Amino acid sequence: MTPFETPSEFRSAFDTLLAGTHRQLRVYDHDPGLLEIDHPPRLAALRALCVAGGGRRIELLFDDISHVARDHPRLLLLLRDFGHVLEIRQADPDAPRPDQAFVLADRRGVLLRADKGVVHGAFHEDDPARATELNHSFEEMWQRAPAQVSATTLGL
Repeated sequence: MTPFETPSEFRSAFDTLLAGTHRQLRVYDHDPGLLEIDHPPRLAALRALCVAGGGRRIELLFDDISHVARDHPRLLLLLRDFGHVLEIRQADPDAPRPDQAFVLADRRGVLLRADKGVVHGAFHEDDPARATELNHSFEEMWQRAPAQVSATTLGL
């Protein structure tokens, strides 16, 4: 376990987790702002996971998706190009949601913040028990998520 206290330490732990992801990445947070997903090296790592094929999945679940289209244009381009691998949904506002934010990688790695409102937390590089517990929570929220982000705008 490696604790982190600052936004830069959090993003560094996220980058480490992302670099070690081979099959599945799941993110649950209030919004994507703290992750800075549009940062070019981070986006390149996500793209590499998308192009690797072989049933890989990236699932991003946020309480608030209103900022995605405005603040994360590169993420939307990735969604447009790899919608079969990458999916972004909004958590059901009427269902109970955990206070914690977490990132799960390959059912082993966990990046956990005990409260979505704060930065500090811990990076567990290899904790299958904790990852399994959080995967169950994520899956329940994912299945109830009513809205998903689209990379295209349809008009008449």
